Amino acid sequence: MIHRSEAIPLLLASILISAAAMTTIPLDRGLENDGITLPVSSATGVPADVLLMQQTLGAFRGWAIDALWLRALERRDQGLLHESMELAHWITKLQPYFPRVWNFQAWMLAFEMALDSRDPEQRWAWVREAIDLLRGPGLRANPYSQEIHRQLSYLFWFKIGEFQDEAAPYYQRRLCQRWHTILGHPPGRDASRYFEVLDRAARSPDQVRELSAGLVTDSDLISRLEIAASDPEMALSTGVAEKFPTLEPEGVQAVEDFLRRRLIEDELNMSPDLMARLGEELGPIDWRTPAAHAVYWGAQGALRAGSEDLSTGLNSANIEDVLTTIDVRIGLQQLVAHGRVLLGDDEQLVTTLPQPGILPAYERALLLLTDGQGIAAELLPRVLEIVSAAVVTSWLQGEDELARQLLQRRDVLARSESRPQTEDLIDVVKSLVLDTLDEEDGDREKRSLLVGIHGRALVAGGGGGTEVESLRGLLLAKELEVMLFGSQSLNFRHDALARALRTPSAAAPLSVKRRIWETLSAAQRDMIDITTRSLLLIEARREGEDPAVVFPGIVSGDAAGVSESSGD
Repeated sequence: MIHRSEAIPLLLASILISAAAMTTIPLDRGLENDGITLPVSSATGVPADVLLMQQTLGAFRGWAIDALWLRALERRDQGLLHESMELAHWITKLQPYFPRVWNFQAWMLAFEMALDSRDPEQRWAWVREAIDLLRGPGLRANPYSQEIHRQLSYLFWFKIGEFQDEAAPYYQRRLCQRWHTILGHPPGRDASRYFEVLDRAARSPDQVRELSAGLVTDSDLISRLEIAASDPEMALSTGVAEKFPTLEPEGVQAVEDFLRRRLIEDELNMSPDLMARLGEELGPIDWRTPAAHAVYWGAQGALRAGSEDLSTGLNSANIEDVLTTIDVRIGLQQLVAHGRVLLGDDEQLVTTLPQPGILPAYERALLLLTDGQGIAAELLPRVLEIVSAAVVTSWLQGEDELARQLLQRRDVLARSESRPQTEDLIDVVKSLVLDTLDEEDGDREKRSLLVGIHGRALVAGGGGGTEVESLRGLLLAKELEVMLFGSQSLNFRHDALARALRTPSAAAPLSVKRRIWETLSAAQRDMIDITTRSLLLIEARREGEDPAVVFPGIVSGDAAGVSESSGD
């Protein structure tokens, strides 16, 4: 029972809290009018419980946010990542219009939590959660935020697109797999024709019952389609033709377009129309690559920075603003180097290849920085490095004609004398590879270069690449070795073998290392160092395999002691 002495303070506190809450209404309205925040409505994607919490705290909300933010930073610095994440989550509940906290959470997920695990699948789960957090609730609450758009683009071109994280090849495979499920093969296997797929999706109705008359008319079918629309990714994964066998081919395509629009707009918070326009303006963008998404988020951020309309599209009036955005430029750079996907018979990503069709857009972006006065001197070396690497990659993959086209463009950019068409490509490739060495580099750096090329060729031969890449990589390493050292070195090949067998599992799974092992003679196996053997034993056991079966002869001599200790 509450006594009068207790009731009066409680009543007074309730009145004060209500009064404080009421003061936030004109404050929030003023912020809206000044363009500092967004109107509180269902359009922002902010849940009702969050709105209630905001209003209840009233004028004390700012103090609470400051205290939680400082505490979250302190907990991060102390290594208490989960507690720091929980505090950041509370801040987004109290103040969803604070882009820095959304970025903080995403960074913690992708760069802190992910690195706590050695399992590529677990790492990918954290990275994908970071992306979903930003493009979902983060951007719905802050659709004009440049910070969030830049962070999203950065996650795609750096975290997934670069190889700073040893699990990056696995991230790229999973991203490719997901978008291949969503979009399928481009018509004619030509990525430039993804424009057609996305343009149809953009023009598709957004409700099942609005599908074209005559295509979907059966009431039972409509009900089943509405169920499928609740999980469009699953429906696309299963296959519309298989899931709805009574549909005519035209109806299958109409349903696929509808499901793609529903998935891209509602779940991924992206615009199929903007995706289509980017492909139309910039060239053959393959949306199964991380660089494509880096370009998308950079472009959308640039478009929204100069407009108050969320639906502003790409056109001749704003394309230059988009191209001069640094994230778009980096994305285009990556597309030139790794903008084509090569899939295996199982429809899984094998490797990425250069995409010369993006080169004109990339050069245009660079020229805009100097008002058409040529590529800036400080950027030209990097541009030449990218195109040179694309020449080498194309040659390694057996695409000689493409390599010559890229080489011709490189020479134009470098203002070099034209090369004779009869010049042997392997000689050009050797020259470009040697150009990556600095003048002061000694035998150690030269040896490291050769070990990397030879090791990568071994991984490709084991199934982590293509057969032609393996054969040409081994040939390139052999000829460079003679050029640099005058003869072949047995120790060099041992180091390359160790490099291949120690390659992180994301780039060379256990199956690849097993195939490499099978190609070795008993004498070669005996010469493998104890550290490499130890790592193979650990990896095999982590995968639930018997090392003696996967790698016959691995447990011998000093390796026996390794086996016993690794099993403790």
